[in-house]
Amino acid sequence: MSGGCGHTIDKLSDSEDERSRIGSPAKKVISCSIEDVRDENDEKIVLKLRQELLNKHSLPPRHDDYHMLLRFLKTMDFNIDKTVTAWEEMLKWRNEFGADQIIQDFNFNELDQVTMYYPQGYHGVDKNGRPIYIERLGKAHPGKLMDVTTIDRYLKYHVQEFEKALQQKLPACSIAAKRRVTTTTTILDADGLGMKNFSPAAANLLSSIAKVDCSYYPETLHRMFIVNAGFGFRSLIWPAAQKFLDPVTIAKIQVLEPKSLSKLLETIDSSQLPDFLGGVCTCANEGGCLRSNKGPWNDPEIAELVHHMEVNPIPQTTKAPLHVRDHDSQEPAQGEWSQPQLLNTSSENSSSTYTSRREDITVWCS
Repeated sequence: MSGGCGHTIDKLSDSEDERSRIGSPAKKVISCSIEDVRDENDEKIVLKLRQELLNKHSLPPRHDDYHMLLRFLKTMDFNIDKTVTAWEEMLKWRNEFGADQIIQDFNFNELDQVTMYYPQGYHGVDKNGRPIYIERLGKAHPGKLMDVTTIDRYLKYHVQEFEKALQQKLPACSIAAKRRVTTTTTILDADGLGMKNFSPAAANLLSSIAKVDCSYYPETLHRMFIVNAGFGFRSLIWPAAQKFLDPVTIAKIQVLEPKSLSKLLETIDSSQLPDFLGGVCTCANEGGCLRSNKGPWNDPEIAELVHHMEVNPIPQTTKAPLHVRDHDSQEPAQGEWSQPQLLNTSSENSSSTYTSRREDITVWCS
């Protein structure tokens, strides 16, 4: 078992043996701890926003999440009124678009054909445990892409993948890293990219995706690398592409020349990088790296914990848990969360004070 799970199994094995001896079926416990470092000033304004949304009946339980609220505050420069407006627009869009049910309801049957004409996918994690998303822009064929799907259907697929990243991949990465992971690393491979890869349909698709990402999924990108960027890309394509992006996103993008792939290894281990990006991974048995969906979200024990986090959510802004453990019991309830704990505070070298909270997750399996 890799990642941050399973480290308490041996500790509890004696009680499991005792249950087996008296005829009770043995149970396997999966548990992990996730550290969550927060700025106390951020926490105060998040709580203020949360109360404002509660007063307006605009905080559905499934979105009562500290990090989601903080993302919207950041994109609105911590202006409460603007954040409330953006949040309510997001809720309206999610209801109209069907985002809350899109993982279950939408079936993108043309995925294999789409990835043939627009190679993309998640593959591995960076050195800080963030999921890595990769697109090979130079191998995209917009005309052929629009022959096998439509802009509306592709946009639904894009949103579905975003929801999977937020609900499944980021929690899995948090469990594996034993600390809260809330953002992704993206690599866009511009090798071979030219005007042949662009069309009016491609421009409409990129514009639609950019609007969804900026308006409804803000502050989810940690860093983007555009690699193998030749002179034509840097002088013509990149200046044009920036018109679709907000300044905050542009500041997170690093454009690398063809001979600068080694810079990726500063933040990503070679085992997590496909060979066409300077790494050593080929995923030969999975049909190639971009078809493998390689990552901690495929670990069965991590997936079990993530599933529990989905069906038993705890609002990230609360200090107390929703379920209080009965200290007289010998084992926690099935899938119980323990109370987040204050581990330390530090403000010696900063104007901000940071708190480190721990979430202990335990799931008992038959």
